[in-house]
Amino acid sequence: TTPLWLQLVTLSTQILDGVGAGVFGTMYILVTSDISGGTGRFSMTLGMTTAAMSIGGTVSGYLGQAIAQDMGYRTAFIILGFMSAVPALLYLFFMPETLPAHVREDAANKTLKKMTSIAEGDEENA
Repeated sequence: TTPLWLQLVTLSTQILDGVGAGVFGTMYILVTSDISGGTGRFSMTLGMTTAAMSIGGTVSGYLGQAIAQDMGYRTAFIILGFMSAVPALLYLFFMPETLPAHVREDAANKTLKKMTSIAEGDEENA
């Protein structure tokens, strides 16, 4: 039988995968909306984004299988990990902030007010 700790690790991985897929499914539509807002091209941009993700998912499966058969699973994992890290880093460093500046400032001011409004001794009333 499979050890309990391995079952728990597998279950937690599946839960995290489901949560990540749910969040990603919502966030990529919101980011696409922010990027294409006011251009009249939301549907086209969303279609291109969805097509790119579908093609990428399909190609990575086939590519991973081919590399694993020829070079082994470790090499396939490293190559596909690098191939996914490159666009992730490009997104991280070159994607502009889509939240308007006034909304960011309002959120920062509210947080600052909450942090500074607690006087000494009033912690239990906060």
